[in-house]
Amino acid sequence: MNDPDPNRQRELDEILLALDKRVRRLTVTVVLLVLAVFLLTAAVFGSLVNYYDGDPMLFGGASVGGVLLGFAFGWFARKRA
Repeated sequence: MNDPDPNRQRELDEILLALDKRVRRLTVTVVLLVLAVFLLTAAVFGSLVNYYDGDPMLFGGASVGGVLLGFAFGWFARKRA
């Protein structure tokens, strides 16, 4: 059997580690952007409800926004198995 070149294997391992770091950064960036979109949507919805004087809907919108925010933080901060 042919033994692979150890230098080549080390180089491939370094490339894979660099790609793993980049993918993790990209994942964090996408999660933060999605969270920002949810928060901005909740803010616009709350502003529209407040404009039309629907206080119960404002509380409901704030509750839904809080639930989504809590879920996003929990999803982001969960323990990795």
